[in-house]
Amino acid sequence: MDKFNIEIAILISFILGLILPLIGLGGVFSLVVMGFVATYLTRSEYTSAKVGAIATGVFSLFFFFYGFLTPPTLPYVLPNPLSLGIIITFSGIFNLILSLIVSLIIYGGFGLLGGYLAVKFFIEKKEKKTEIRPKQPRRTLKRA
Repeated sequence: MDKFNIEIAILISFILGLILPLIGLGGVFSLVVMGFVATYLTRSEYTSAKVGAIATGVFSLFFFFYGFLTPPTLPYVLPNPLSLGIIITFSGIFNLILSLIVSLIIYGGFGLLGGYLAVKFFIEKKEKKTEIRPKQPRRTLKRA
């Protein structure tokens, strides 16, 4: 199979991450599979477990903004915003930023795990060239 650039591998794993929950394989398993696929599909000179973490991090950002833009189910009677105070607003913004950071860490960790499994077990490592060194130092001629 041909290897792809990092961007194309991340895009393929992103599409796979959208498809896996539709067939019933969602949750942590889909995150690990996304990281595995993204790392496995990259070219050998760019292959690293970080590619899987980046792929699931992008997936986390997608779900964060999707959930941020999707309205929740609201009750019929909402409280008056003036009665709640400004503290509630700042705590909501703080919780929003903290949830983004925590979700990036969790998703990235599972993607890193999938990428590590791909690197450890399925990616062929390049053999290091061993240089044969003579036991005795080279002789040189000293010219005057």
